[in-house]
Amino acid sequence: MNQIQTPFFRIKEKDLLYDISLLREALSLNWGNYVMGYSVKTNSLPWLLVYLKQQGFYAEVVSRTEFDLAIRLGFPAQHIIYNGPIKDKKVFERVLLSHGYVNLDSSYELDWMEELSALYPNNEFRIGLRVNCDLAALCPEEELAAQEGGRFGYCYENGILAAAISNLSRLPNVRIAGLHLHSSTQSRTVQVFASLARMAVRIAREYSLTLSYVDMGGGYFGGRDDKPDYRDYFREIGRELSAFFDPAQTVLIAEPGVSLISRATTFETSVIDIKDIRGTKFVVTDGSRTNLNPLVTRHVYPHHIKYISDASVRNKTASQWVCGATCMEYDRLFEIVNGPSLLPGDRIIYDTAGGYTMCLNPLFINYFPAVYAEHEDGSLFTARQAWTNEEFLQKNYME
Repeated sequence: MNQIQTPFFRIKEKDLLYDISLLREALSLNWGNYVMGYSVKTNSLPWLLVYLKQQGFYAEVVSRTEFDLAIRLGFPAQHIIYNGPIKDKKVFERVLLSHGYVNLDSSYELDWMEELSALYPNNEFRIGLRVNCDLAALCPEEELAAQEGGRFGYCYENGILAAAISNLSRLPNVRIAGLHLHSSTQSRTVQVFASLARMAVRIAREYSLTLSYVDMGGGYFGGRDDKPDYRDYFREIGRELSAFFDPAQTVLIAEPGVSLISRATTFETSVIDIKDIRGTKFVVTDGSRTNLNPLVTRHVYPHHIKYISDASVRNKTASQWVCGATCMEYDRLFEIVNGPSLLPGDRIIYDTAGGYTMCLNPLFINYFPAVYAEHEDGSLFTARQAWTNEEFLQKNYME
């Protein structure tokens, strides 16, 4: 590995399989009848998508582009879970006609269902509805993703969900087969998911819905031993759902993303230079904050360091600021306080770097870094070569 030029991402198959096994075990023990969906938007690396398809995952997509990618990589249309507020009408129709999963999210999708019902009178359409509920009221102790609450789905409290159910129920060949309960929180506690499962029971009872599936979405902790894992989440989810639903009749869908791949993925960088500017030590590396946090919202970057020589005999430095490769002042990652002095050639390896980082990497100054998959036997496979101007110039035209 030391011979490979940095920066690059590495995905360890052993760690990926560990979290896949945790998810499968949790769903098997606590429900039995389940579908594992993978959130394509979290990391759409083709090697990863094919690997997860081989492990039995469906593709959870939120755009025509993601749908087309999944189809090209071999996912059958019936193994697509189509979510999101901006759907493509042709993809919407194809997934429904292929008996995949479609969770309605926006008002215009209700109109589409009316059109499809009339256009295909001999087809039975099974659709799901994304539920928007007041998590702040259900879980007042939780830290929400947004102060105003979630913006997706049909609102339960103001009757918009009820109106959607009523409108769809009037269509003779359309059945509300599922509820999609994905909601985002910062705290990601087990209690949040238990409350969402109770909400699924509440809605099904209130509107006399016979559901073929309950989709709990994603948003779980993963890759961290100090936080809950799938076994904790699905123990409570299964307990709450079993108050009304029968596992033999109702599929439980999970759509993890970050929680599935974070443990397995690292981002490796090298120290290039050490700069002393008026008493402040700046450590220049060949990676960047843009590779790890393109939105520049994070201030904590889990990492470990591989030193090229014995760190115990190095002088200590009071403060070292690890910085990235760009020429932007904000490209500073973290401070090392009273640690061994870093030297050119040392490697800084960022942990849990698989979720969103690759997809959100900008084409800014440097292009996409390489990605390597490390198999269980230690061998390496190049999942993506580093981008060059050959890739950047594709489909660009000059007079």
